[in-house]
Amino acid sequence: MQTSKHDSQLRYFLKLTRFGVFKWKRTADHNETFTTSMKGHFVVTVWEDKVRRYFRQESPDGQVQLSVTSADSEVVDAIFSQAKSQAFNIYGATAPIGRLDS
Repeated sequence: MQTSKHDSQLRYFLKLTRFGVFKWKRTADHNETFTTSMKGHFVVTVWEDKVRRYFRQESPDGQVQLSVTSADSEVVDAIFSQAKSQAFNIYGATAPIGRLDS
């Protein structure tokens, strides 16, 4: 079950993602699976299926530290969206289009 401690951890992780601390990349598994890590500390993977989105944080040796779905916390949706935007460089790709209008 989701706790307020986990929710605050997710919100902090989202904040650091928005500030660019974590660099998200697509995985080879699927176009809608993204990963980031802090070397020696953890690996985070987010993905979606037809029902919901998922967030999993693992230690370097593969032990699951935190596993949350979008059914547990709406923050998972926000993290997934930020990860996807960063991995596909959506803002960088659309910036030149905006400059064409000038």
